[in-house]
Amino acid sequence: MIGTDKNIPQQNNSGKKQDTSNNSESVAEALQQAQKDIERDPDLTNKPDPAADLDEGELARLEGEE
Repeated sequence: MIGTDKNIPQQNNSGKKQDTSNNSESVAEALQQAQKDIERDPDLTNKPDPAADLDEGELARLEGEE
């Protein structure tokens, strides 16, 4: 057999549309999961930390440790 190599997988185009559909669904799921992870990570949110600019005394008062 000229031009065939048993070590190279042959392409099968018969299920290509189905693979694309499944792939887009898995990508959408991955994006949703990533968005949830980002929302849970305080380092990645845009919400300001109220204690970010406080000095030691202000932090102590905020935490109730005077």
